[in-house]
Amino acid sequence: MLPETVGLLLSDEVARQEGARLAGLAKAAGISVRCYAPDQARAHPDRIHAAFFSRDLYEGSTLRTPGPLSNTFFEVADAAPQLRWLHVCSSGLDLPQYAAVLSRGVRVTSSLGSTAIPIAQTALAAILALTRGFGHWLPAQARKQWAPLAGPDKPRETAVQRALVVGGAGAIGRELGRLLCAVGFKTTAVRRTATPTPGYEETIDFSQLDAALPHCDWLVLAVPLTEETRNLMDARRLALLPRHAGIANVARGELVDEAALTRALQAGELAAAYLDVFAQEPLPAHSPLWDLPNVWITPHNSAASQGHEQRVVEIFVREYTSWLASLGDSTTSGACQP
Repeated sequence: MLPETVGLLLSDEVARQEGARLAGLAKAAGISVRCYAPDQARAHPDRIHAAFFSRDLYEGSTLRTPGPLSNTFFEVADAAPQLRWLHVCSSGLDLPQYAAVLSRGVRVTSSLGSTAIPIAQTALAAILALTRGFGHWLPAQARKQWAPLAGPDKPRETAVQRALVVGGAGAIGRELGRLLCAVGFKTTAVRRTATPTPGYEETIDFSQLDAALPHCDWLVLAVPLTEETRNLMDARRLALLPRHAGIANVARGELVDEAALTRALQAGELAAAYLDVFAQEPLPAHSPLWDLPNVWITPHNSAASQGHEQRVVEIFVREYTSWLASLGDSTTSGACQP
């Protein structure tokens, strides 16, 4: 049975910017909702029935190490005995701070798709730059050396290259497939079933991955981390890639045997890598990946975009509207005040 007023745990920033809209939606649904900031709710976690872990609360965190704002938020959420629903800013649900809420059987919704456009654009930028020769030109610029590419060192055209995207059916994969096609790459999506995928010339399933790797020029990993995909690209599979191939990982570091990947790049068994994610984050300063000239690194930041936070909010509002509808008309007014 619903309480007289439903408690919604929000950051101060979201309550300030979106409070009036959330109140209006609650009122239209006949629900009385009160917003609480984490510091306010610490003394009364029993008043919280729903929560939104927004992008501003993730600041200061890494994938496996929550920051202080995240810790404060989940201190309340984990202690809230009446919590029924949590919406999170990430696309995946594998962050460690979600574990306690998930183990309680609380409904958790994600912001799947909110990062697809910027991540796909970042991956394309890195792939295209490394394909076109910037891995040569930029170091030459740093040395103030005039070093044109000539003869057999000239870049291969995209029209003769195939990009193999593991996770091509996901939001990032679909957008990346569209972009890769637009600049001329041949494209193959890898997914659970070989169902045709928009943006791709062909689609294969995981059982066909080994046969496809030797014909791949760029391997892109954009698939969620599961027990099936963990260590997907082990030393054996990395060895199946041709020496001229590159690899881009914008998903999770644990998809790849990082030590084997490092050895392959050091030995010239792979031509290049663009890596946004790593087995340990932040990537330790002693990692040899930092110093390899054929590796480009971003600090799990390929989603960086000034529109990202608002996309997450809009996904939350959509889920919030559905949640309100599911509550029925047990109360009659909306009030969302920080």
